[in-house]
Amino acid sequence: MENMPLTSTSVPHPPPGRVRGRLVVALAATVALWPVLGAAGLSDLTLAAVVLPVTPLTWIAVLGLLDAPRPVLTGTLAGLLYGSVLVALSLALGGAARPAVAVLLGVGWELTWAALLGAGAGLLGGGLQQVRGRRP
Repeated sequence: MENMPLTSTSVPHPPPGRVRGRLVVALAATVALWPVLGAAGLSDLTLAAVVLPVTPLTWIAVLGLLDAPRPVLTGTLAGLLYGSVLVALSLALGGAARPAVAVLLGVGWELTWAALLGAGAGLLGGGLQQVRGRRP
């Protein structure tokens, strides 16, 4: 067997860092926008028009500008926590009883879209890191 010279000039990258639990909780804490702005007397349509774009834009900025390690996983976990809090608030303050099947479908839907929101924000945040010359 013949020794071959190493022709690659690439430098090995260190393994990605661990997910920061405090960052996941901080991102998920944006769920507080719903009740805070709701208490301010905004109509449902205005409330949704404010919160729905502000949340992902905030997540993208935080994940991209703070150089979060593993931004997609961080965003996905934050999305799951965000969705879990929304589900818990909805069940606790929901009012009228609903059929169990409807509740289960609602919980599944909420957790799925929130996790996808987080994953998408993580992808865009990771892209922002790359544009800035950082490696996510």
